[in-house]
Amino acid sequence: MANKRITHSGNTFAFIAIILGILVLINFLSTRRFIRADLTEDKRYTISKATKNVLGSLDDIVTITAYFSTTPAEVAQIRRNVRDMLDEYKAFSKNLQIDFVNPANFDDAQKQELRFKGIPEVQINVYKQDKAEIANVYMGISIGYSGKEETLPVVRSTANLEYELTSTILKVITKEAKTVGFLTGHGEFDINAQEYQQFRQLLDKNGKGQYNITSVNLQDGKAVDATLTTLVVAGVKQPLTEREKYELDQFIMRGGRAIFLVDPIQMQPGTMQGTPLSTGLNDLLTHYGAKLGNNLLVDRRFHENARFQQGFMTIFQPYPYFIKIIKSNFSAEHAITNQLEVLTLPWTSSLEIVSKENITGTVLAKTSEFGQTLQGHYNLRPDFPIPEAETQAYPVAVALEGKFKSFYADKEIPAAADPTSVEDNETPVPTQDTAERTTITESAQTQIVVVGTAQLLIQLNANSVNFFLNTVDWLTLGDALIGIRSQTITDRPLQIKTRNGEFREVSEIEKNFIRYLCTVGIPLLVVIFGLVRYLLKRRAKRMVETFSTRNFTSD
Repeated sequence: MANKRITHSGNTFAFIAIILGILVLINFLSTRRFIRADLTEDKRYTISKATKNVLGSLDDIVTITAYFSTTPAEVAQIRRNVRDMLDEYKAFSKNLQIDFVNPANFDDAQKQELRFKGIPEVQINVYKQDKAEIANVYMGISIGYSGKEETLPVVRSTANLEYELTSTILKVITKEAKTVGFLTGHGEFDINAQEYQQFRQLLDKNGKGQYNITSVNLQDGKAVDATLTTLVVAGVKQPLTEREKYELDQFIMRGGRAIFLVDPIQMQPGTMQGTPLSTGLNDLLTHYGAKLGNNLLVDRRFHENARFQQGFMTIFQPYPYFIKIIKSNFSAEHAITNQLEVLTLPWTSSLEIVSKENITGTVLAKTSEFGQTLQGHYNLRPDFPIPEAETQAYPVAVALEGKFKSFYADKEIPAAADPTSVEDNETPVPTQDTAERTTITESAQTQIVVVGTAQLLIQLNANSVNFFLNTVDWLTLGDALIGIRSQTITDRPLQIKTRNGEFREVSEIEKNFIRYLCTVGIPLLVVIFGLVRYLLKRRAKRMVETFSTRNFTSD
């Protein structure tokens, strides 16, 4: 009996020792490898592969200091969320030093120094005991590396914090920012205009962005600056000269990247009438592999509501000329679009990929199968009937990658214009300045993106901004930041499956039916179920009482 007890005690001790050893081993391994499961579709609680790559490339210590107040509760919650994210950053890099500081006990000199860093004390509304109060708090982050320091002045949520953190880390560790240029001189989109300053900050290294931003004018016939990485040609209103097209071509031949946002129509001032717009870019882009349709698209299935003024009233109504691209109509493989949910393209034309040797073309976005083309003079009023025609899915944005052949490979170099010869809008006089120029006939590996409208930069919204920034990042940096930004895009339209197995977005009538079914129908079903159950129980009770009475009487 004693031996059995000893054996049993020994087995118990061994079992406990094994369990403890397993726990110690798991704890030891967990300190060296970070593993977690995120079951959300877009992995919103996991830092992206792009961030992991950036953290893995750090060659020296990056210091992240979070200046957060610990009260009130609203700020404390944000502070906890920020700490959770920074803890995950820390798990993927040994070169991160993360500190949390509560500036509540800072003296005036320390608070002044914090303001010089760019982290201000902000006021927020706090509700206590049914009373609103004003609280002064700190909610900023500082990122430092090798003497360089950048700040996120106010962090109010973690919705887009990963992108802001990773892009700021890239900013401080990058020795030289790359340059993005915007073509000017032909009525293009003006990145320097006052109404687009917030948009510029998303690109400019002096704001939240990664790049040096500059304007590019080709009217002097000089080559594009060699420091330029990406050139944006957006919203050309007057045709480019052959010399300007030549300089564009040679920029691409030197390995430059380009974005062409080409409007198909020009609106008549003060009207809803549009006329075809000639930019002079069609032959150049067709040569590279993207043919413009010279038309205007409508989509009878997926389109946005547009705002119109009728007298003193502002109304919203469906507008087929504002084409809505949904997730299923984006390229699921390409880095620019593989995580986008929706994009609206106002007044756009179709595109066609032309097969070219050594060039890979990808359709980034297309209409639904109910896309339709229009040509000629355009009446764009929402109440003007659209003629019936054959429908199909049309590409509206394409990406081209490879080694491009020069459009001017077998041609003479066009002469530049003499700006001093222009008076009263006369045509500039060409000058012969081509003696020292040699045409590059084939490019290095490079990329071009073509979109059938520039209005996505004029009709700015969060989705168009994300699409454009994704495009600039892909061309200029590769896909280092794209997956991060797109994680916060969550427009998910309700869809139903049709008889042919495809999915379509539900109509407003169907949405209202589902809404009222959920708010009224389901509670009504619960009430009906309760009544039926009550009546059945009552009937069963009566049957039992009747049966019992009969048995008692018979006895």
